[in-house]
Amino acid sequence: MIKVTDVVLEIIEADELALEAMRAGLLNFSAYAESIHKQIEKATLKRVQKGTIVVALSRIAKSSSVNAAPLKPNVQLTDLSIRSSLCAITFEKTADMQRKVAVLHPFQITHHELFTIAENPTEITLVVAEKAKEKITKQFDAKPKAIIDNLVAITVQLPEKLSSTPNIHFVLLSALAAKRITIIELLSTYTETTFVVKKEYMEKAIRALNMYFRK
Repeated sequence: MIKVTDVVLEIIEADELALEAMRAGLLNFSAYAESIHKQIEKATLKRVQKGTIVVALSRIAKSSSVNAAPLKPNVQLTDLSIRSSLCAITFEKTADMQRKVAVLHPFQITHHELFTIAENPTEITLVVAEKAKEKITKQFDAKPKAIIDNLVAITVQLPEKLSSTPNIHFVLLSALAAKRITIIELLSTYTETTFVVKKEYMEKAIRALNMYFRK
């Protein structure tokens, strides 16, 4: 038998705004119960009174499951740098393409022209200086799946003590998402995270990330 409280907990844990409002004591239980009423009935396969949902929310608010560390930890950036005039070139990942990428640097392009290489199960993306785009496409002799021009890379650095803190990337991504910024590539190392975005979003992205910059 599916319990109403269990379903309510699943829903609110997936709802960042409601969960943070509950933690802060600002969530209107009656209004929220009304908004999720149909979801609860669909999940439990039965009629559920709104008051039952309100009671479940009240119990959850008092439990340790929602009173743990906040979803968004305190983030303080220590550095921010920008690399401009970039483009992203994506190829289908094959054994031949992997071989070509492996011998690409530094024989065909310089260290300053190649920003990064990202590999996923079926694709390889190279983020390079725009001036190297033609050189790479000719060298690979393969039609790219996509080429995205006019990109910038915004790199932020975190203190080492925050490297194992949960949800650090969630905080930074949320800041960019709030500005409706499309992220072309996300690159992460031990203390540095790089967001590759369209040049048109650069100023908005910097303003969003500056909220967490330690001056």
